[in-house]
Amino acid sequence: MKLKISLLILALTICGCFPSSISIDAKKVPSSHSMFGENESRNFYLPVSISDSLKLVWESSINGSFPNSSVTTYGNYVFINDLSGRVYCFNADSGKTEGKLKYNDGSVYTTPVINDGIMVFAVAHSDENISDLYYYDFREGKSLFDKEIDGRILTEIIKTEDGIIFNTEDGRVFKYDFNGYKQWEYETNSRVHSSPALRNNIIVFGNDDGEIIGINSKLGNLIYREKIGKPFFGGATIDENTVYLGNDDGFIYALNLSDGKINWKYETGSRIIMVPAFNKNDLIVGNLKGGLFSIRKETGKLNWKTDTNGLLNSSPLVTANIIIVPDLSKSIHFVDVQSGKILKTMNLEGRGKLSPVIYRDKLYIGYDDGILRAYEFVN
Repeated sequence: MKLKISLLILALTICGCFPSSISIDAKKVPSSHSMFGENESRNFYLPVSISDSLKLVWESSINGSFPNSSVTTYGNYVFINDLSGRVYCFNADSGKTEGKLKYNDGSVYTTPVINDGIMVFAVAHSDENISDLYYYDFREGKSLFDKEIDGRILTEIIKTEDGIIFNTEDGRVFKYDFNGYKQWEYETNSRVHSSPALRNNIIVFGNDDGEIIGINSKLGNLIYREKIGKPFFGGATIDENTVYLGNDDGFIYALNLSDGKINWKYETGSRIIMVPAFNKNDLIVGNLKGGLFSIRKETGKLNWKTDTNGLLNSSPLVTANIIIVPDLSKSIHFVDVQSGKILKTMNLEGRGKLSPVIYRDKLYIGYDDGILRAYEFVN
């Protein structure tokens, strides 16, 4: 009998059907990096000075490749999604795998969001136009509920004070509360591959028709819909009353949040997929020809351009002195904020994918195939 049970456990483990779970002894703490871009406006700026000298603390691997997402954190734990449909939890000190989740055949394209010990993530089915939205309590180690969503969730989820907001590939926009109840749904009747951002109760994103769309986050009604140019596959970021996002024609736009009108635009020369980053004065954006640009936020005038000779599509992390830029050409660049000079290039064994995150003085990066690393800065 014992032999039969052991063989059954072995078989389940080999075939990947063994029950998945994450159960961690985590005190209730504020979620400091609880979604992609840290907050609902998408912020990739950290006002600290760092060194470009690094010491590897740990390296861990996951089952599948990364999308252009990032880690999220809770206390002493780090979470990451992959394209094989899994979500992993790692100990931030040791890199030890504390657990993983997998429920069906599909891919987790979007960064999991964290709210008071509850993780929300979406699995897009590979063979159907639906997604499953899961709510999971990782302190109790149990799934709370799941919702079937019409459409594939491929873009980043927004976490608000009272729920989550997301769009689907076929143009639906949803808001759900943290108890799994749908608050509203809006149908744009367009294809969408642009991640939304939110500020002043306005959700903003672009669509494949080259339109910019603004929706009231409280009521779920349309505020504006403006034709801008070519398709938008890059996501939005918002600073005060200005929205920044890039399109397939290589233009980066600064738009008025209130009405969607163009303040200025700048042509970079190649397709933009990344969500731009900014600091107090400047906007940082890269394109698929490897051009990295610093542009004055107020005027749209170029400060500098740097050619990385790579492919830039993951959002950079901007600090007070250095920009950390993932590159699909198997590298990470450390670029001087003021001059654009590449201070250092760190070669990788795979394509640089994750948007870098600094959490508790550690730098988290990721590259294909499913390698996650944590570094300390060496002064």
